Amino acid sequence: MKIGKGINWILILLSCLIAIVLISFMFFFNHKKQDAEVVNTHTTEQVSTTSTTATSTTTTSSTTTQDSVTTTEEKPSRQEEKTNAESQKIDEQAILNGDFSTLVGTWRNGLGQEFTFDKNGLVNSGNIEKKSMGSHGTIEFSIRDGISGYGMSIYPAGLIMPGLDTDLTKNRLIAGQAAPTSSEQVFYKVD
Repeated sequence: MKIGKGINWILILLSCLIAIVLISFMFFFNHKKQDAEVVNTHTTEQVSTTSTTATSTTTTSSTTTQDSVTTTEEKPSRQEEKTNAESQKIDEQAILNGDFSTLVGTWRNGLGQEFTFDKNGLVNSGNIEKKSMGSHGTIEFSIRDGISGYGMSIYPAGLIMPGLDTDLTKNRLIAGQAAPTSSEQVFYKVD
């Protein structure tokens, strides 16, 4: 009799434990699904905002007098557009071969943090140990700084940065041990 009662208690406890585990898994998986939906919605909103920003490039102004109407469109000349594009063009192959000439200068983010490049790489911010092309057109670096390290990605002008509203007309840089969570963390070349 005693053994039968003990087995009954074990079966009761085991069935309660199974019920608790099943309820926990249902909550966990449902919660993950909701998080994924929120992330997807947030990303879609950001991308559409970014696309809108990229399309507004022409300024139109009108002046009306008693006798005539004058409409003026301000557009950069073809030569200016070409010069701006050439000055911003990043030479991926040269960078992968160790020539950082197209990145030379100071890059600053909205928080006041800076990186400075010379033709050989970073100045006083660690050593670039590994260079590669990312799967979406970015240039990826692995940087060793003392005993720690961090990653850096260069986004050429025109390349969308998922989840962030950034200036698509400029080259951008992100760096750190985690992805940026705000546009203030994105670096732009200042000189």
